[in-house]
Amino acid sequence: MKAILYPQGTRICVRRGPFPLDPTLVGRRGVVVQIYDYRPDFYGIVLDGESQPRQFSEQELEPEAGAVAESSTRGELA
Repeated sequence: MKAILYPQGTRICVRRGPFPLDPTLVGRRGVVVQIYDYRPDFYGIVLDGESQPRQFSEQELEPEAGAVAESSTRGELA
């Protein structure tokens, strides 16, 4: 079972992870808008200045300082 690290509404920053990633995305900020039931280590993120979500792995994300959203799903196992 996997716990959800970043509930919806969490502000994040994109970092380099184990998967190939467009280098222009590294360092960009956004917000978690989707959590996938069948892929708990992937999140839908809307980057600042964009309107469509992009999919990122948990390893490609880090929360902004003090930006983890309070949510009833935080800490629940998926």
